[in-house]
Amino acid sequence: MSEVKTSDTKLSIILLLGIIMLLVAWGFAIASWGYVAIIMPALFLTFSSLVALVFVTRG
Repeated sequence: MSEVKTSDTKLSIILLLGIIMLLVAWGFAIASWGYVAIIMPALFLTFSSLVALVFVTRG
């Protein structure tokens, strides 16, 4: 088995806390603005997926 380095553990803790903070911020946005905060990530992902498909098919 490979040994876990403290830098790997520290990085994973930072990433986990970052994801948790993002979800908490999204929860506060939903509590404040309601349905608009729920659909905004979906709208952004739709736009970014369209842009990615355009770049992939051009090349």
